[in-house]
Amino acid sequence: MDWYQITLDLLGALIRMVGMALLGLGAAWLTLEFFRKAQQAWQLQIALFLGFVGLLIAMARFLSAAALGGFGIGVGVAIFLWGMPKKQVEEKEEKKK
Repeated sequence: MDWYQITLDLLGALIRMVGMALLGLGAAWLTLEFFRKAQQAWQLQIALFLGFVGLLIAMARFLSAAALGGFGIGVGVAIFLWGMPKKQVEEKEEKKK
């Protein structure tokens, strides 16, 4: 292997990791958004959970370590951004007025 092939392999793995991070971010956001909107429909919540777990199992079986790590990073960021409960700042401001 020459340096050109090594550089292309490294660049390809980096692009794959970033792409999977973005896919993980989008998939987790979509799952969290639909999970919140389906408060009364427990069947949809179960389907979302099983679909997401099935996606994770399939990815663990068929993806490389860099791609799976990127997906995990994306899911983790999405959970921290949109999965945490929001502070009730707006309600406190309205009560003061």
